[in-house]
Amino acid sequence: MRAAMTEMVSALSFLPGVAAAMVVGADDGLIVEASAPRSGQAAAADQRRHTAALAAYLYGKVGRASNMARLGIPAFMRLEAEGGQVCIVGSREVVLVAILDRDANLGRVRLEMMQAAQSR
Repeated sequence: MRAAMTEMVSALSFLPGVAAAMVVGADDGLIVEASAPRSGQAAAADQRRHTAALAAYLYGKVGRASNMARLGIPAFMRLEAEGGQVCIVGSREVVLVAILDRDANLGRVRLEMMQAAQSR
């Protein structure tokens, strides 16, 4: 299982425009597996811990809202911001998070994340 997560994160992190990829505990927001920081991002680990925890929290809240609306489990979440995007795909135990630059190919990243979630 750990090898599969490492492979997922590695494959995502090599896509153009992906700044970071992480597998995060859905309940606690702790990083289970993460891509290596890009060169020049020494302080990125602390920022990623916060991003991971908030992404898991957000996924949980959206999941509850989706269930209340009788839509089921969210398939793919995307937060678009001025500097890029945060994409989230989840399952019961873990959440796959990708932080994207503005110029990332969202379609390709989404496809890879959805395939990774289905293969899990």
